[in-house]
Amino acid sequence: MPTISTLLNALDARFPFARAESWDKTGLQIGDARAEVASVFVAYEITDAVLDAASGADCLVVYHPLLFRPLENLDFKNHTARLAARILGAGQHLIAVHTALDGAATPHALGDALAASIGLENVSVLSPSGREKLVKIGVYVPAEHVEKVSQAMWQAGAGKIGQYDEASFRFDGLGTFRPLEGAAPYSGEVGVRSEDREVRVDVIAPEGNWKGVVVAMKAAHPYEEVAYDVTALLNGDDNQGYGPARIGEVSAQTLDAFAASVEAAVAPPNLRLVRAGNEVSKVVCSPGAGASFITAAARAGADVLVCGDIKHHDALQAKALGLSVVDVTHAATERATIPLIAEVLEAVTGLDVRRGTLENPFS
Repeated sequence: MPTISTLLNALDARFPFARAESWDKTGLQIGDARAEVASVFVAYEITDAVLDAASGADCLVVYHPLLFRPLENLDFKNHTARLAARILGAGQHLIAVHTALDGAATPHALGDALAASIGLENVSVLSPSGREKLVKIGVYVPAEHVEKVSQAMWQAGAGKIGQYDEASFRFDGLGTFRPLEGAAPYSGEVGVRSEDREVRVDVIAPEGNWKGVVVAMKAAHPYEEVAYDVTALLNGDDNQGYGPARIGEVSAQTLDAFAASVEAAVAPPNLRLVRAGNEVSKVVCSPGAGASFITAAARAGADVLVCGDIKHHDALQAKALGLSVVDVTHAATERATIPLIAEVLEAVTGLDVRRGTLENPFS
């Protein structure tokens, strides 16, 4: 049976915890990494309503960490302490991903999902936190399974070089092996050395996503024991960085028309508009609080910033820089968190994964 560690590894393969912001609190927050897990509940954040809905689940996986600011005591008059006590009392475990999801390799990051939902094209990372390092993954595959294994790795994010995708290098060879007692070989017999024609398939993958590519490759591969290697490369992808915000384009339209389309896409309880101009074609979007990207968005020539949590003086700054803002609330920009997390856990663990409903505190 999978363990909490299994879940952590699956999440880390797609959303590297090493890329979480230094101030963030991600990973296992409550529980034991050695504990076995039969059911998981995925939610946006921990509330009483979420804990009611998650009754019976062994592990809760959330976007926002519950334990974010240090607790001086476990006085249950403290909202955070009381919720933590409920989780402990139910014998549940808690994992948070937060900015690890924000820093995932394209196209798996939260910013990619937000950009896609509001219709951006020609999307790239605005103000990257770092440049994407690369690895080379080489795997030996029987000829009749080359296409299936290649497709699995490509769909997991490998094989992208600049403006090209589905890139690989393949060459034929002869593989030898002798299945030992207890093996269940795809071909050959136990105790007898075999020789099979195989194809080596090499692909390039982002360092932050290579574990996910390997998981997908193994799932598509027919062998009981897959022979593969992963090599760190000194060259990186100069065209691809990682970070939370995205910049892209939409067809030329009025600010009002664009704001209406964003509202329809993310369904916020309310929308606030900072109007610095009337035309929109270049857009920056940032999940959650976006004020820190106002200057970078303006410098990049964006017409509008889509985000949440804009304050009075943020609005004044944006307007002075000629940048309009569509504030759709913090939670509405992070609507994709639940499906992004759940899909990883479903694909990798095969567990019963239940999904909560995103609760927006504003109405």
